[in-house]
Amino acid sequence: MTERLPQETGRSYAYRMIRENIISTELAPGSLVSEKELAQQLNLSRTPVREALIDLAQVDVVEVMPQRGSRISYIDSHMVEEAQFMRNTLERAVCQRLCTMEEQPDLTPLVRNLHAQEVAFSDGESETFFRLDNAFHKLFYQLAGMPHIYQLSSNFMIHFDRLRNLSLAVQDNGQLIADHREMVDCLLLRDESGVDQALDRHLHRYKIDEAVIRQTHPSFFKESR
Repeated sequence: MTERLPQETGRSYAYRMIRENIISTELAPGSLVSEKELAQQLNLSRTPVREALIDLAQVDVVEVMPQRGSRISYIDSHMVEEAQFMRNTLERAVCQRLCTMEEQPDLTPLVRNLHAQEVAFSDGESETFFRLDNAFHKLFYQLAGMPHIYQLSSNFMIHFDRLRNLSLAVQDNGQLIADHREMVDCLLLRDESGVDQALDRHLHRYKIDEAVIRQTHPSFFKESR
């Protein structure tokens, strides 16, 4: 749990905390969650927690069961593929926009983030690396002047992000950094074709990781039930 942000509503705080714990699998796929217990942990009343769970049920990562509580949904490969398709489509378009904007935006934030990724990787800080990875991709939208698209898509991206987080234990994060570096280099050169190909390779790496994750966490997947 992290502290509630200034001016953050109870509902938004509950949503953010539950969402982060689903992605990190602290709330494991298939586990039952109690409104009462979550409210106590978050120091909230049950109403904002209930509302947050309903919001998460709208994107099918929580199953609300009347009179029984709520259950964290199992990882559904079809939902993961759909979320990945959405991200691939949107992010490639956003990067194309970055290459073709009349005035190239300052890409320094991407370079700084990339350096921080290298430090986190060197220090073995996987959680920090995951946060920086997310922030790196979010910067594409911000620099392209489209932050609201990122916000709208991020809710459904939970399906993809949960698998991405699990992949950190089996994936070569050094390769992810190399991918990121290639993307930044292409953006600096305004190389539309280069950044498109680099991003497409990068976002499809999860397909290899999923097979390994299924072996280590078979109970997390819907098809295994």
